[in-house]
Amino acid sequence: MSPVDLKTILGPRPHLLTEMKEVPGVFRRHHAFPVLGLIALSSLACTGMASDKTNMSAAPSGQAGQPGQPQPGQTAGGGAGSTVAGGGASGAPDPVLVNGGPKLRVLTQAEYTNSITDLLGPISTPLDLPPDTFTNGFSAIGGGVVTINASAVPMYETASRAAATEVFASATRWQKFVGCQPKADLSDACVTTFVQTAGKHAFRRDLTADEVQQWLQVGKDIAQAATSATQGLMAITTGLLQSPYFLYRIETNKLDATSKRLKYDGASMATRLSFLLTGHPPNDALLAAAAAGQLDTADGVKTAAAPLLTDPGAVTRMATFFSELSGAQLVSVVVKDPTLFPSFTPALASSMFQATQLFIKNVVLAPGTDMRTFFDSDQTFVDANLAPVYGVTAPASGFAQIKLGPETGRAGILGQAAVLAGHSQVDHNSPTRRGVFMLETLLCTTPPNPPPGTPQILTPNPALTSRQILEQHRASPTCAACHQLFDPLGFGLEHFDSIGQYRAMEGTLPIDSTGTLDGVAFDGAAQLGAAFRQNSRAMACMMNSFYRNANGVPDATADSAQIDALTQALTSKGYVWSDFIAQFIVSDAFRSAPAAVATAGN
Repeated sequence: MSPVDLKTILGPRPHLLTEMKEVPGVFRRHHAFPVLGLIALSSLACTGMASDKTNMSAAPSGQAGQPGQPQPGQTAGGGAGSTVAGGGASGAPDPVLVNGGPKLRVLTQAEYTNSITDLLGPISTPLDLPPDTFTNGFSAIGGGVVTINASAVPMYETASRAAATEVFASATRWQKFVGCQPKADLSDACVTTFVQTAGKHAFRRDLTADEVQQWLQVGKDIAQAATSATQGLMAITTGLLQSPYFLYRIETNKLDATSKRLKYDGASMATRLSFLLTGHPPNDALLAAAAAGQLDTADGVKTAAAPLLTDPGAVTRMATFFSELSGAQLVSVVVKDPTLFPSFTPALASSMFQATQLFIKNVVLAPGTDMRTFFDSDQTFVDANLAPVYGVTAPASGFAQIKLGPETGRAGILGQAAVLAGHSQVDHNSPTRRGVFMLETLLCTTPPNPPPGTPQILTPNPALTSRQILEQHRASPTCAACHQLFDPLGFGLEHFDSIGQYRAMEGTLPIDSTGTLDGVAFDGAAQLGAAFRQNSRAMACMMNSFYRNANGVPDATADSAQIDALTQALTSKGYVWSDFIAQFIVSDAFRSAPAAVATAGN
């Protein structure tokens, strides 16, 4: 398979030479790199990719820049592609469908780290990487809609050098990695083998003959200039790790004449499967299956993916989806008033997050378990830090799984302290903030923006509960239009303060945690979780979120029929997540993308 021509995708860059001079480190010292990775990285830094990188949230500084406008030839499946006629009916003109092309997704921090260690072995040196971009709540979607900017280039360069320096600091280690101890001029045949092998694992595909020769020449030039074979080999290694073919997942699809969908090729499926199921790049067996054409069919995908489904990393990877869905990671960055909540320390926040991960991995994703326990399970995990928050006895050491009694008032993901604390304010809990989270994330409903001039901060009144203050606020029809959508959901969690600790009273006032979800009454978090478990909108929303997360797209509107099919598939599998995933990976929802009708200019 020929590699994607990134220069063709990116188009001409008349200012590229100026920018190339500004790329730090390797390029200034090793001028052989213009034909390779850092050149492309410079161009990536100055423009958006020609893929579906639109509708994105603001990217953190240093990770990725704002994408450019869609380029001519851009497709819904991603990338520069031609257009072809689709199938019409009743004599009407056939709609013209885009023909597909490459979709580029920046590796998340976890994917980058796993890719580095799979290639080089364990790395103990801390790597300072650009932060993940969370779009619509998910880092995987963020990676699909952002591009690497100029501030991220030196971070990736530094990380690649730090990792390679650790490997090449030990002669025994680097010789095992390279496969030999070559001559000073790198003329040994084993160096060619090294470039082919390392390049294949780094780029997740075979290198072309020209690419092999280019990387060999880089190594030889540096070895000669530095009079060191080690420096030449290290230059090859760091260069591979700075190439866009490493830093981006490049997934290519093409219009299938039968299904009228954009079907991913075998190499792309190997990458998609492996990262989705394990968070790691494809191994040799999966790459071989792709090369043999096995991943071109649903049955072939099923066979090749079987070992991945039982890989220990599969549970961790799926737990990431549920964790990000809940926003549990927010507990690591929220700040609480130290006077009001002196127990909220970094150690407690860490325990909260770890407990949620354990809950997801060992309860929600337990073999044969109905994953709707995500909403209403009476099981959780605590350690010595977290036990006082939950009002239970601390375990002797580490984390222990416990059963939550009705007196705790909590159940499922909405009872997790990480979620409650993450969706609260600095000095108080917020029914509105928690309600908006549930409405948008668990029910996929976006409330309208408040009218201009609407007060955003309500005046506290010690004579009233938060609920009573908000109910007064909703007396205004202007305010009620929005707040009636989410406040009633947030009221269900009113028994938990800003750090997720149960409270019977709000000051001296009794708490009213009653409400309804689509006509189902609840009183408190446990009953609210039970209502979510049985809610059809919640299940459809979860499938929508998983589809977007797996495919790295911010919007699934164009594939609504596939979302419906996924919801039916989950139901048919008894809500056992592992069984559902086995069906998802062979479905059109994962093996292909919807083909958009071409518009003018496409």
